[in-house]
Order: sequence, then structure tokens, then C-alpha cells
Amino acid sequence: MILISLVVGVTGVLTLKGLGLRSVSVNAVPFEQAPEGFDYSWWDDALGRWVRGASVDYDAVLLEESGLRRFVATLGKVGPHSTSERFTTEPERLAYYINAYNALTLFGVVDNWPIDSVQDVHGWLDPRAGFGFFYGLRFPLDGRGTNLYDLENEVIRGFVDARIHAAINCASRSCPALRPFAFEPVRLDDQLDLVTRDFCSNPLHVRVDEEAQEIQLSAIFEWYQPDFEEHARRLGRPATIIDFILGFATPDVAIVVAEARNADFKVVFQPYDWSLNRL
Repeated sequence: MILISLVVGVTGVLTLKGLGLRSVSVNAVPFEQAPEGFDYSWWDDALGRWVRGASVDYDAVLLEESGLRRFVATLGKVGPHSTSERFTTEPERLAYYINAYNALTLFGVVDNWPIDSVQDVHGWLDPRAGFGFFYGLRFPLDGRGTNLYDLENEVIRGFVDARIHAAINCASRSCPALRPFAFEPVRLDDQLDLVTRDFCSNPLHVRVDEEAQEIQLSAIFEWYQPDFEEHARRLGRPATIIDFILGFATPDVAIVVAEARNADFKVVFQPYDWSLNRL
């Protein structure tokens, strides 16, 4: 029995290493926090310095890596689970998790620098592209540990708001752009409307090709189709991806998309560009 237990234990360790699962070390002192709420001021200022349009100035981020480490260390100690008294409303919790996802993604890139794509982060074995980055890296968060896959799919999507897909950034060209500001609880609803309107109106994510007679959409709409359909239903619209887009796109884009749908244009999901969203 002892031998069996030893073999299973060693096999388990080797399997974890083989799959590339590893805890990310932060080694930083958290920022001081006020008695209530969560202070995003450093994160907000930093994003204003680092984000340039749809790109990120990673040279600037690297120059301030120590500050990013401190912010990630703060996220590791403070959150809705470990300090629930600071997060008494849903907007407070959702804003925290969106900011956490974006900060951990950025930190994951910096901690593995230099890379040309998040798919460059590998373990000894890779079951699928992106596994090493989104599943294999385990970050400290809210007194526990998590990876980006679980943070998105088990936590953030649990808020049942498809607008989050326009708010979280995966450090890649085809992602919705990282915003130059932090998401704040007091204006979260307006911010989510803003980023979703931009996402649904940007030709990188939604465009009509008249010649090909196609409505060409980001693969994000395919990956999370049930989320978008449910959100459209809650808007009082038919539960379709196109109706979600029509609910948020700017009037000029909405008219073109609606006309294309009425003309029976085919919906096509575009290949995803995983190259790093750098300047």
C-alpha cells in the first residue's frame, strides 16, 4: 500500500509538472487599503500610462513591474472571499474580478517575458494551444489560488452578464481592447455598456462583407454563444447573437448588420489572432 501511494503521489506531481501547472510567485508587498472598499487608483493610473488604443506598451509595463507585482499581491490578499465586508454589492464584486482578470493576464505576460503570444507559454506537455497560459499558470487571488480559465468561466461568467466578454482582455490582437481605465463599482454598468458598444461596433469583431454576403464575427461570439443569446433574451430581444449585437452596436453598424441578416447573409466566425497586443 505504501508503494502504491508513493507511485500515485509521484505520478501526480509529474502529471502536474508535465501539464505545465505552476504557481506564479509575486514576491511583493501589497498596497495599503482604506478601511472600506478596494482602491483601484494605482491600477487606473497605470492603465492610462500603458494602454495605447488597442495595444499595450509592454516596455512601459516592464519599467513598472514592481508596481504591478504590488497590485497583484494586493489582489492576492483582498477580495470578496477573504474580505467579504469590503464587497457587499454585486457591482463591487464584479468590478473586482474584471480588474483582477486583466491584471493577472498582464502579469502573466510580464512574468514570462519575452513572448510573442500567450500561446508561447508551455509546460512539458500541452493538451491544447493556450493551456500553459490560461490553465497552467496559478495566481494568488483573494486568499486562494486560481488560473485565468477558472476565473473567467467559474467566477466571472457566473454573474450572467455577457458584457463581461467585452471587458476582459486576453493580451491578444483579436481580444477586445484592454481599456485605459479601471472598472469601478459606482459606474460599472455604464462602463460595461461602453466597452460592449465598442466591441459590437468595431470591424475587427463585427463586420459585413457585402461581396462575400457574410456577417463576419469574432470567434468570441461562437465560444460564448449561450451567454450572448441569454443576454439578448433579457434585453427583450430574440435570443440570438445578432440580436445581442443589435442591442449594443452604434446605429450605423446596427443598420448594416440588420440589413445583412434580412438578406440572409451567412454568419461566419473569424480565425482568432493570438499574437501579443503590443505596440
